[in-house]
Amino acid sequence: MTDLFTSRPWLRHYDPGVPATLDLKPEPLPVLLQQAAERFADATAIAFYGRTLSYARLWAETNRFARGLLGTGFQPGERVVILLPNIPQSVIAYFGVLLAGGIVVLANPIFDAEGFAHEVRDSGATTVIALSMFHRLVEQVRAELHFPRLIYTNLKEYLPSSQRLLFTLLRQEQEGHRVPDAQASQALWFQHLVAAGQDGELPTLDAGDPAVILYTSGTTGAAKGVLHRHASLYINAYQTRMWYADAEEGNERVLCVIPFSHAYGMTACMNVGIALGATLILLPTFETHNVLHTIRRERPTIFPGVPPMYAALNEVREVRKYGLSSLKSCLSGAAPLPVEVQEGFERITRSRLVEGYGLTEAGPVTHANPLRGARRAGTIGLPIPDTEARIVDLETGQDLPPGAIGELLIRGPQLMAGYWNNPEATAEALTADGWLRTGDIARMLPDGYFQIIERKKEMIIAGNYNIYPRDLEEALYEHPTVIDAAVVGVPLPNGKTEVRVFAVTRPGERVSEAEVLAFLRERVNLPVVPDKIEFREALPRSFIGKLLRRRLVEELLSREQRS
Repeated sequence: MTDLFTSRPWLRHYDPGVPATLDLKPEPLPVLLQQAAERFADATAIAFYGRTLSYARLWAETNRFARGLLGTGFQPGERVVILLPNIPQSVIAYFGVLLAGGIVVLANPIFDAEGFAHEVRDSGATTVIALSMFHRLVEQVRAELHFPRLIYTNLKEYLPSSQRLLFTLLRQEQEGHRVPDAQASQALWFQHLVAAGQDGELPTLDAGDPAVILYTSGTTGAAKGVLHRHASLYINAYQTRMWYADAEEGNERVLCVIPFSHAYGMTACMNVGIALGATLILLPTFETHNVLHTIRRERPTIFPGVPPMYAALNEVREVRKYGLSSLKSCLSGAAPLPVEVQEGFERITRSRLVEGYGLTEAGPVTHANPLRGARRAGTIGLPIPDTEARIVDLETGQDLPPGAIGELLIRGPQLMAGYWNNPEATAEALTADGWLRTGDIARMLPDGYFQIIERKKEMIIAGNYNIYPRDLEEALYEHPTVIDAAVVGVPLPNGKTEVRVFAVTRPGERVSEAEVLAFLRERVNLPVVPDKIEFREALPRSFIGKLLRRRLVEELLSREQRS
């Protein structure tokens, strides 16, 4: 054990009860749900606007859906695109497709036609499962691409009976949930498949089988399909579950507002929640006051989220009246967590909010700060059980000592099998001995905590200096009127790079450009400091809340070309 502590100094800082390694046999992913149904049959698995499903009911409907899908001629190995928000059908479809031997392709519910068509085409999907309100998008793509099976489901199907009637009367037509008759007659319907799936054999699954494809473009380039086997996602669910060392299995309640279509929501909300036998409190979208009302009504104990979500809650006046004391553990991911946001959220909730880290290619969770022990603000924390991490020189690839800045590499059982039908990209990302090149510039502190400095592709090279946007953004967050910030490098015609700053201030509060720049210069000791700031009402972010710096750069370049 001494040698292990020497090679992995982070193990000394694990919370009590978090193991250094898992004695766990990989299983097919549906085993997560099967085990929860066996252990907590009568416990509530899903809470959805007042409607609940027990684990026994959820497992039964998942099995029926799998059999109903096979009854349509579906064959194991076929790819199924799931275009659903966080509703009960998304959980049933996810595990049902896997039970039928299929490969799940998780699609972004706010896609445009081009992005959706790319995923259908690239994955070779034969089936699409979509919410009825997305029918215009689906039919537009179906006119271009042929996929044999289209399965629609309606938001009202799992609402309580009273809300189902109101939905039909007030929302169905207005919000476009009703599929036109001509199109509806050419599609299959989710509830019909569940009702039809009473009999039939299910295929035998193996932990090594392909399970899920998640598309990611990182910060630039065309979206690539990240292929995970059952084993990697099953293991990552338990690696993350063990981080909640004091969780009470069968009694926790997870607020699921991170989309399941994103690797973080899929694992940290759905799969980890099911591994805990927890109640999944489903919200299809993040709307600040709806989230607060849900917290007051449903009393969640675990809230995985992203920094903009916690920041939005911090800004609500009299937020404590919503009774946030039920929250115990909040794990922030997908983007850097500003210290100001972290401290503000903990003040109003008295819960523990810690920053973690992951990549779609890694299941996604690889690092997290301890939920009960010593955390390091501004770091991503420690590698989770059975995860190795090291820092290598950006040029030579040689290992670097603690404190040195280089590229972060990760190795562990949660890593992807590779990029779907893209061996060249796979070879570039994965080394021959199984390490994932993350593309993130980082350093390991002497005690084993890791700190992300910047994405390699987003580091700004200004003259002879390297500028890390996060350093400037963290300083901007300290200003009392700034609630969001972005720093980008803009290439100039003369070959140099200019540092540009964008900031969002609190509604109704004004501050001068000169004041913020003076504030920034006082706190950041850099050879290159921006000389102007552009104020915005909002910054471009992905559906998961990740800052999209490249859109700001593209907009600036386009604007300057027109001028």
